Parts: sequence; structure tokens; C-alpha cells
Amino acid sequence: LFRSVWLLVYAALRTGAAAGGGMEIVAESAIDSIRFGHLGAVIVGLLTVLDIGVIVWSGVRARKRPYPAQQLLLTQGLLVYLGLSHIAAMVMLNQPGFPWVIMFYHVVACLFLPWTPLQALRPIVPLVIVNAGAVMLFRSDWSLTGRAIIASFSVLAILPGVFEAWVRHSRRASTFGLRMMQARYGQMRRELYDARRIHEALFPRPISDGPLRFEYRYLPMLQIGGDYLYSRFSPAREPGRAPAFNILLMDVTGHGIAAALTVNRLYGEVERLFAEDPHAGPGEVLVALNRYVHLTLATHSIYVTALCLRVDQEAERLEYASGGHPPAFLCYADGRIDQLDSTSFVLGACAGADFQPSVQTRSFRPGDTLVAYTDGALECRNQSGRMLGVKGLAAMVDSAFKANGGSRHAMAAAVLAAVDSYRYGPPEDDTLIVEIACASSIREPTVHVDGVRQRTTMPV
Repeated sequence: LFRSVWLLVYAALRTGAAAGGGMEIVAESAIDSIRFGHLGAVIVGLLTVLDIGVIVWSGVRARKRPYPAQQLLLTQGLLVYLGLSHIAAMVMLNQPGFPWVIMFYHVVACLFLPWTPLQALRPIVPLVIVNAGAVMLFRSDWSLTGRAIIASFSVLAILPGVFEAWVRHSRRASTFGLRMMQARYGQMRRELYDARRIHEALFPRPISDGPLRFEYRYLPMLQIGGDYLYSRFSPAREPGRAPAFNILLMDVTGHGIAAALTVNRLYGEVERLFAEDPHAGPGEVLVALNRYVHLTLATHSIYVTALCLRVDQEAERLEYASGGHPPAFLCYADGRIDQLDSTSFVLGACAGADFQPSVQTRSFRPGDTLVAYTDGALECRNQSGRMLGVKGLAAMVDSAFKANGGSRHAMAAAVLAAVDSYRYGPPEDDTLIVEIACASSIREPTVHVDGVRQRTTMPV
């Protein structure tokens, strides 16, 4: 309001002085003192500082809190008001021209207010149009061509502020997008960490004491993967006999969260199988899992390779059935290595009588060690791109077996370290290495003491 009154008084005095009359001398002296004196300079400076201060204050408020539509309209209306006041004063003074002052205030507003390029256009476009009309209608001291040129060049007043708004809006959008991405990434990492903790809680605990030792090493390609290991002791069929030890090693097609979700479904199914029949053998387990995968997962192009083993400690025998799983290695105490190849199709590929588990049997005596794994160990590549393969992994197993000597408790770690040293670059698949070692016999030989048959336990 103060700016409007000042501009109107100034323009009225100029107009009265130009028109002549009794007040001409007074008007001219007032105009000269206002225009050229210290008072005029102070007033103009104060008005400019006040205008810029209001714009900056609005920009500071917009940074501290959300920028609502009402505040947007107020700041745009402020710029329109300043521009119209200046145009009105210039018309009264018969001096409309290129809108330098309007362009200056527009650039300041775009510099401090969080306007988008479109929002920056809304107040300046009507001001430029009004200023161009004022030049064409009221600048009588110019030729029609000159007025048309100035009116046309008035459009250039739009560019600096809009360009500044575009640059600042691009930076804000980039910063906001980066912050959102960082926040989302942090949230996803926390969720994946929790998911991995829950996923790996499904894995069994290693067995480091007793006649049967069980160990494994797991290296997922991502935070969580599609490899899974299940173990369970079946209750003894007769009192006094040792329970059988069951191992199920599975590898789901795919990686990451989708594969981990599939593993959780399979875990529930395996738990159900052994809960209904604790004495289920490898063949029965594979048949049931194949049916489940074929009916529920194969329709989504998800298949599973599985190796099911059962260690009968009393009989010193190992039974196994493999559904498309990579061959395991049975390392005998005398140094021989037997390759346990797949005995059937990948789970889910066929159903009914077409799936035959073809259970195989091997001896498993004290000093023997079984090493099983998933295909991430076979498919790792060296710097030249050569895949490790079954033969390469068999050589690593043989080397680790001989290097351990009499101790068979570090095979999984040694094989995984050898695979990791062969691999060039990050893992391209989940890798799981499993070790089952027969440390000693659980048989209790019969001895005679004073003609009475007694049993004594061999030391572990």
C-alpha cells in the first residue's frame, strides 16, 4: 500500500507539472526534491528493501514448512501487485518501456521461492502482456515500429526468472529423489536384513559332537537366496537303537526374495511330511516334494533340485535320492571318492508314475565324509571365464580331504574357500556347501564279564 501511494503521488506530481497551472512551480520543486534529493533516494531504497524482504521472508517460511496452495497464490499475487503498480506509475508518467523492474522482482522471487517453471510463468506472463499493451497505447512519443519492437522484446523479461526456477526446481527434485531413494534403500536393507535373519533361522544347527558330525557354509548371491538345508533325526524304530539322520538339500530356481519365499513354502511342506511320517525315506520324501512342486510351483516356472540323504548309524549305511541335484562326493577313509550322481528328474518337471526316485545305497563308516553342495559352487567362473564344473570341484574336495588328514570337521569351510578363491568377481549364484562326517562307530560291542553278557560304549 505504501508503494502504491508513493508511486501515485510521484506520478500525480509529474503529471501536474507537465500540465502546467498554478501549482506548476510547487510541483516541479517537489518532484525535483523527491527525484533528485536524498529523501527520494531513501524512499526508493526502503521500498526496494521492503519488497525484497517480503519475498525472502516468504521463501524462508516455505523452506521450514510445506508450501500450500494459499501461500503460492499470495506470493504470486504479491509479484503481480508490484508489477501492476510499476506499470500504472509508468503510464501516468507516459514512460512505459521494457519491464526491467518487473524482471528484477521476478528473478528475485524465483531465486527465493520454491516455484516450479510453470508456477513462475503464471505471474510474469500477464504482467508482460499488460506492459506491452501499455507501451503500444500510451508511449506516444515513439513511432509505431519502435513501440512494436519494445513490446515484442518484453517477452524476454520472462526468460531469466523462469530459467532460474527451472534450475532450482531441478535441483530440488534431484535432492528430493535422492533422499527418497536413500530412505527407501535404508528401509529395504533393514527389511532384507530381517528377512535374511528369519530365512537363515530355518537352517539347522551344526553338529560338532558325537559319532556323526554335520557342518555347512552358506554364501547367498544377494541378501537372501533360494538354497535351503533341512535336517532331522528320525526316532529309533526299536528301543536302544540309534536314530537315523535325515538331510535334505534343496535349490530353488531364481535368486533373491522370490526364491526365499519359495523356500519358506517348501520348509512348511517338509515339516508336514516328517511330522506325518518321521521314518520317511529319501525316495518317499522326493516323491511327495515332487508332487507338491508340480502342483503349486511348476505353473509359475519354478522348479527345485533336491538331494535327500538318510544316514543309518547302526547299519553304517547311507541312502540317498537326488532329483536333478549336482553330484555329491563321498570321501572314504581309504582316500577313495565316490560321486553320487542324480537319480531322477528335477522336482516339478513331471508327475505321477513318471517320477521315480531310484534310491541308492552306500556304506558310510567311521572316517568317511560326504560333501554336498548347490550349483553355485559349480558355476563360478575364473578371470578367463572358465567355469569350475564337476571335475574342478571334485579336485578341490579331494585336496581338502587329504589336507585335513584325520580331522574331517573343516571340509565345508575349506571347499567354500577354494571355490571363492577360484571365482572372479562377485557370486553369480547362491552357494551352499554341506559336510557330513562319520567320526566313529556308534555300535556298542558285546563283552563277557564273569560269564554275563554286557554292553560297553566305544569312545567318541
